[in-house]
Amino acid sequence: MTEAVSVVIPTFNRAHLVRRAVDSVLAQCWSADEVIVVDDGSTDGTSAILASYGNRIRYIAQRQAGAGHARNAGIRAARNPLVAFLDSDDEWLPAKLEMQRTVLGARPDVLFCFSDFRGCDPRDGIVHQFLRSWHGDPRSWDQILGPGMAYSLLAPLPPGQNDFQVHIGDLSLPEMQSAYISTITLVVRREQAGDALHFAEDVGTFEDLECFGRLVLRGRAAYLDCETSCNYGHESPRLTDAKTLITTTSRLMILERVWGKDAKFLSRYRNEYDKAIAETLCVRARAYLVAGNHLLAREDLCRLPEGGPWLDRIAATLPSPLLQRLLRFRKVARGFTSHYALAKREKLSDPPTSRNSQ
Repeated sequence: MTEAVSVVIPTFNRAHLVRRAVDSVLAQCWSADEVIVVDDGSTDGTSAILASYGNRIRYIAQRQAGAGHARNAGIRAARNPLVAFLDSDDEWLPAKLEMQRTVLGARPDVLFCFSDFRGCDPRDGIVHQFLRSWHGDPRSWDQILGPGMAYSLLAPLPPGQNDFQVHIGDLSLPEMQSAYISTITLVVRREQAGDALHFAEDVGTFEDLECFGRLVLRGRAAYLDCETSCNYGHESPRLTDAKTLITTTSRLMILERVWGKDAKFLSRYRNEYDKAIAETLCVRARAYLVAGNHLLAREDLCRLPEGGPWLDRIAATLPSPLLQRLLRFRKVARGFTSHYALAKREKLSDPPTSRNSQ
């Protein structure tokens, strides 16, 4: 049995793009589905574009408060059992909703499902299987999530769709270590998710990471090893142009209040959690050093085993002018400005989730 879906699309000043996103959703919705577009304070005529859809969409206008707040407003307004998301500058591929709705209907033990997607950039063209380059994990999905089964064993394939594997399992550890879920491919059971279906509103970026963290700790995931969405690159401003200090501070906050507060998770993966915290602190300490803030760098290094890497400890003792001169040398600068694993959370040209865009 398949269920109706509420699709949440946050938008901000995307008058030239939002129609493509909305049309790609409406083309595959049932009559019982609803499309909720949350306008996060647009000033460019977005509201006029959306008004042309009449009652085919539900339009919610709010003062600008960020992508996380806009998505949460859409979640609160949702009335259907399933909730899906799309950014207003991206697009769903045909049969996306049909396939994910089918998987959730066939597997009531699954809380949410997600998939691969393609990158579409006017300069670089189409990049297929973009998720692979994004999460940076060399393992197969059999190893990451669990043994796969052919989608065709669950339901007939949509016209023109090649068969693919569906993997089901526990994603709580992998998602803490890297980024496997793109918001634009997510479909989740609203009531079963409960308060886990909530995006952070108080972080500079990675607001979706908090939602995904709570979901993977709440229930089982299903991954569809096929592309269901297209993430577009463009020249417009995006929330993903975040600096290292913003990304590391946001990641630390979410690690500590999501995975760090889950006693069951920590009883199994305490070492992995401590490693993730230490790695993020190390990256932020280096960013503080580059910025000339030795005090905050030393505070982060003091939280690391043995005070952090020896080169970082030495750098934290150098006068700021001397350190800045050293950083002019390319080899030294490259060592201190490395973004470590956080770099793989940011799309090569335009990150795919709401770390992200509206």
